[in-house]
Amino acid sequence: MVWDGASTFIFLPAISKSGRKEIFEIRVEGVPDPDGDAWFYYAKPKDWKVTEGEEYFASFKTIAVRLLQLEGVTNRLPAEFQGFGITAALIPHVAESHAARIRSSRHRPSEGETRSVAATAVWQRLVREKLAFYDRGDDRFYFPLPSPGAA
Repeated sequence: MVWDGASTFIFLPAISKSGRKEIFEIRVEGVPDPDGDAWFYYAKPKDWKVTEGEEYFASFKTIAVRLLQLEGVTNRLPAEFQGFGITAALIPHVAESHAARIRSSRHRPSEGETRSVAATAVWQRLVREKLAFYDRGDDRFYFPLPSPGAA
């Protein structure tokens, strides 16, 4: 099982839309790739036995020095563990761990790149919380905000 081979990354406290608290164990697995190393993150509720295929998964790819792209997210956790905002909570930890900025995919299917409605909603939440920004010209979201005075 992939979960067993991944390394523990963090224990992430989260609150559901209904106010229920849960702690998620996040694990990470690095995958070498000639086009840019990838990092696979898995999540499950702490103290919950993983069933094959019932897990949260996010993929980040190295695009340049100190720049990762969130490539994709799949949440196959059972319904009672949906709606905890795992992705929005995970992005800052990934950025800190890699000392890197995180960017979204663009929604340009004609160029072979897409960003789902759900992914856009996650990024818009981070923008509303003043943690990320949207670059209209590039059609990408970025975390974190640029430092004051940065070019």
